[in-house]
Amino acid sequence: MDFKTLHLGDLPELLSLQNMVYESLEDKEVLQTLTEREFKEIIAQGFIIGAVDDGHLVASRSMYVPTPDEEEHLADEVGLKDKEKVIYSEISFIAPSHRGRGLQTSMGRHLIEMVRSDGRFHDVLTTVMPENVPSLKDKFRLGFKIRKTTYKYNGKKRHVMHLHLWEPYVRSGEATRIHYTDTDWMLEHGADYVGNDFDGEYISYYRK
Repeated sequence: MDFKTLHLGDLPELLSLQNMVYESLEDKEVLQTLTEREFKEIIAQGFIIGAVDDGHLVASRSMYVPTPDEEEHLADEVGLKDKEKVIYSEISFIAPSHRGRGLQTSMGRHLIEMVRSDGRFHDVLTTVMPENVPSLKDKFRLGFKIRKTTYKYNGKKRHVMHLHLWEPYVRSGEATRIHYTDTDWMLEHGADYVGNDFDGEYISYYRK
């Protein structure tokens, strides 16, 4: 299966894939769909790839470069000052027929290397719904850490996750293991801890 950078000519197939994935979900809260205009902006920035199997687009993953003055910039949530060096890990879709093959994480690694090679960015940020276990595990596999749990997007609980492209996080002290559903603890204490890894149903937190 090949990965390729997507262009405007791929937009109809990309929108069709998004619709197929959305309709297949039992819990549609886990997927924040994008508009055609938003896809065009992401495509223009150049950080969107697709997985092609037998000539068909079966998966896609992207990153998005926010403007420094963007409202509710994620850098403000984690105390990053240089917003010019921040990129967001954006949406990913996997066709139901191709789930369970590790495509999401493989595409994530490919995109991270694209961003590293670009050279403009130091930090990748994203938000994840606490109940979305596959997405959480994907982010941890890629090296992301939970920097904060808060309310975003009109009152929805979200982890704000961070990957430093050049300086991996070094943990210290003893781990505090918190069940992934214990968002009350995360909302109250999460700003003082870093969520480092996901083992079974527990996230290991370390003091900052």
